[in-house]
Amino acid sequence: MKRSFAALFVASVLLAACNAQQPPAGAVLATSAVTNPNAQSASPAKLAEVQKTLEERFKGAPIKGVRASVLPGLFEAMVGDDMIYFDDKLTHFIVGNLIEGATMVNLTEERTAELTAVDVKQFPVADAIKSVRGKGERVMYLFSDVDCPFCTRLEQTLESVDNVTIYTFMYPIDSLHPAARKKQKAIWCAKDRLAAWNDAVLRKKFDASAKTDCKNPVDATVELGQKLGVRATPSFFLADGRMVAGAIPKEQLEARLNAAQMKVAAR
Repeated sequence: MKRSFAALFVASVLLAACNAQQPPAGAVLATSAVTNPNAQSASPAKLAEVQKTLEERFKGAPIKGVRASVLPGLFEAMVGDDMIYFDDKLTHFIVGNLIEGATMVNLTEERTAELTAVDVKQFPVADAIKSVRGKGERVMYLFSDVDCPFCTRLEQTLESVDNVTIYTFMYPIDSLHPAARKKQKAIWCAKDRLAAWNDAVLRKKFDASAKTDCKNPVDATVELGQKLGVRATPSFFLADGRMVAGAIPKEQLEARLNAAQMKVAAR
C-alpha cells in the first residue's frame, strides 16, 4: 500500500509506531553513494547526521537516498513513497517536484525512478507477449491495458521504434476499463497473441466471442504490477530497472531506452 507523506507526517507528530514498508521484491535500494554531479558537497559524517535526524523524526518510515540537493543548503531523501527537500535540522521541508529550469527535466521523478529501480530478472517474461523490432537489443517491460487510450498512443509511437524487444504484460485497470480483463484473457487464448493484441489495442478490433477459459497469466500479472507499484497504464520498466509512466513522446522514449542500455552495458 502506498504510504503518503501526509500520513507519515501525521504519524511523526503523534510519535506513533509504524511498520517499515518493505520494497518490492527484487528492488534495488540506492544509497547516498549514488552520485549527483550538480549537487552541493556533503561529507559522509554530515549525511549520517542528516539520516539520523530523519529517522528520529519519521519513526519507522523507510528512508532512502539521503544526499545533498542541487538546491544550496538543502538535502533530499525519499521518505515512504515521497521525495522531500529539507534543511539539515529538518526545520522546514518541501514535498513536490523539483524541475531543472534549463532542460525542464523533472529531477524528483528521475530520482524517484532511480531509488525504486527493480531487478528486471524477476519479470516472468513467459507471461508476456513478446515483440522484437530489428535487432531487439534494447528492452522494455510494458504494463498495458487494452482499453486504455494512452496505451494506444504509446503503441502507435512504438510502431516507429526500431532495435527494441518489448515484453507486454497485460494489466487491466478494472475501475476504469471493466471489460479489459476479459478481453486480455481472450487475447492470451488467441492462436497469435501478438496479432490479437495489436488488433485490439491499435485497431480496436476484437472478437467478442473469443474464448477466455484457457490458462492465462492476466490475474497474476495484476498482482505483480501492484507489487511493483504500477498504478497507471501505460507504465514500463527499462533494462536498468527504472519505471517510466505514461505515453511519452518518441524522442524521450528513444533517449531513455539508449540511456538504460548504456547503463547496463557499463556494469
